[in-house]
Amino acid sequence: MTPFFCTDAIYHVSSRLYRKTKSKKQKKMKLFDVYPLYNITPVKASSSRVWDDNGTEYLDLYGGHAVISIGHSHPHYLKLMRQQVEKLGFYSNSIVNPLQEELAEKLGELSNYEDYQLFLCNSGAEAIENALKLASFQTDRKGVIAFEKAFHGRTSAAVAATDNAKIQAPVNRDHVVEKIGWNDLENLEKHLKTENFAAVIIEGVQGIGGIFVPEPAFLQKPANYVKNTARY
Repeated sequence: MTPFFCTDAIYHVSSRLYRKTKSKKQKKMKLFDVYPLYNITPVKASSSRVWDDNGTEYLDLYGGHAVISIGHSHPHYLKLMRQQVEKLGFYSNSIVNPLQEELAEKLGELSNYEDYQLFLCNSGAEAIENALKLASFQTDRKGVIAFEKAFHGRTSAAVAATDNAKIQAPVNRDHVVEKIGWNDLENLEKHLKTENFAAVIIEGVQGIGGIFVPEPAFLQKPANYVKNTARY
């Protein structure tokens, strides 16, 4: 096991692992293996088209985890990004940011959730982590209900709610997560009646575990179940 680095210092506690890694002379740092990689190297893109380093053109229905769902190299997006980076590339949330305030107002109007607060974060996994944490704060409960074959991310609580033991480390397994069957409304209602759960987390369409589309009632009724069992 080769140690890797992050912004916070993390050290192996096992001397055996340390000796093993120390004995190998690593010539250069390599990328961590997160996914099996397709042998494709994109070098340019426009709209829904991507070209690799061999000049092969692809129709991109993926959009990089849907991050570029507006299309690659959209001229309006590029113009605004260029203008902003030339003025100020980044600053923290500890200062007033009118662009963030404008975004919150527009999202509130579009979603009809003007009385909500917008929490801006870095990734889907971070959004899941904070949603579960807020639910736990609000209800003073630990439990989370998730579903079989679900994927919610690779961070601590998100991966605990993910139905894949291969990507869960021991540090992730102390979370209280109950996984029940897809479309199993009866079992869901039974668990919620115990009032031990802070949140129910559902994918609108499962993807990583296979393309599974829920029955309409499976997305509609849980909201009513949660409201009926909430105590806060």
